[in-house]
Amino acid sequence: MISLPFRRSGQTPNIDALYGMIVAQARSRAFYLGYGVPDTVSARLDMIVLHLVLLLRQLRSQNGGASPTGQRLFDRFCRDIDDNFREMGVGDLKVPKEMQKVAEAVLWPRQGLRRCT
Repeated sequence: MISLPFRRSGQTPNIDALYGMIVAQARSRAFYLGYGVPDTVSARLDMIVLHLVLLLRQLRSQNGGASPTGQRLFDRFCRDIDDNFREMGVGDLKVPKEMQKVAEAVLWPRQGLRRCT
C-alpha cells in the first residue's frame, strides 16, 4: 500500500525521451554560435522553455485542448528545473519562488496546464 504514491505511469520512459530531445535541441550549437544566444544558465533555460512551449502548443492544437502528454511533459520539466536549481545551490526557501517564475514563463501563453506538481 505504501508504494502507491511512488508508482510511475507506463509513459515515463516516453516522456523522459521526449524531454531529453527538447533539451538536446535547445542545446544545439547553432543557437549559441550562429544566432548569438549567450551561453549562460538563464539563456539555456530560455531555450528549453522556448522549445517546450512550441511543442506544448503543437500538442494542444492537435488535441483541440489540453493534452495529458503535454501535462506529463510539463511536470517532467518542472522536476528537472527544480533539481537543477538545487544542484546550483539555490536554497530550499528560494526554490519555490524561482520555480514560480519559471512556471509563469511557460504558462504565460496559457497552455492549458496545471501548475508544477
